[in-house]
Amino acid sequence: MSVWLREVAGWILLGLGVAAYAMLYLLLLNRWILEGGILAFAGFMLLRTGTHLLKVATAARAASGVRALAVQANKPRAALPRAAVAGRPRESVLPGPKRA
Repeated sequence: MSVWLREVAGWILLGLGVAAYAMLYLLLLNRWILEGGILAFAGFMLLRTGTHLLKVATAARAASGVRALAVQANKPRAALPRAAVAGRPRESVLPGPKRA
């Protein structure tokens, strides 16, 4: 599944879940308790599935950014910025003058 397809599907499921809860409110106003319980479960599952798809789509977008950084890391050392060169530890992680 494409990242954007997951995100669109997540938003659609989220909207359907909110619509199910709006419908649930109307059912409970008319005292249809059993039908309301069934719809509450269905709405909960739609909301949960929609939020899960949105989280997965966000993680996939973040992972694609990491993949681009990994491709950049395979360049020769001279092409990398000075902060990205490994093998030289910092003198101290604390700010301020060096203490003896």
